[in-house]
Amino acid sequence: MVEKKRLPDNLQGSGVTDTGEPLEYRLLDESLLDAVCELERDAHTFPWSRKLFSDCLGVRQPCVVVFSRGQIVGYAVVNAAAGNAELLNLVVAHKSQRQGIARALLQHVIQTVSLYADTFYLEVRESNAPAIALYEAIGFVEVGTRPNYYPATKGREDAIILAYTL
Repeated sequence: MVEKKRLPDNLQGSGVTDTGEPLEYRLLDESLLDAVCELERDAHTFPWSRKLFSDCLGVRQPCVVVFSRGQIVGYAVVNAAAGNAELLNLVVAHKSQRQGIARALLQHVIQTVSLYADTFYLEVRESNAPAIALYEAIGFVEVGTRPNYYPATKGREDAIILAYTL
């Protein structure tokens, strides 16, 4: 019997964007925490805490950090267990958006979690049209909503639940 590697081991590696830009994927470690937390604060009005990212240093919900030309340009946090996987967070730096990095990162994560799960889920703010368009273009389909799930500047916002069959 061939022993499968833990999910984090498989999240590391390299890839390219649709335009051929080389990317490197590394697991979050202590030395990258400040940079990832800064990206998170720049991307979200209600960012994750440093504690949440520190929790990603273990194997339960690894964070894969993507580099382009030696610079951190984004990250994704995933979880895979009991035949399902979930994208918990995905961010690409503002200056690096619209370059195919999110698509390449997500496809890298999908390829990895397909070894451990049959379905890949994510939740997205209903107002995040660019992300929804990306997810649908990759093949995610809407499977539900979570009313009032996300905090918003004026009240709460629904989350759209999307699924991808691996």
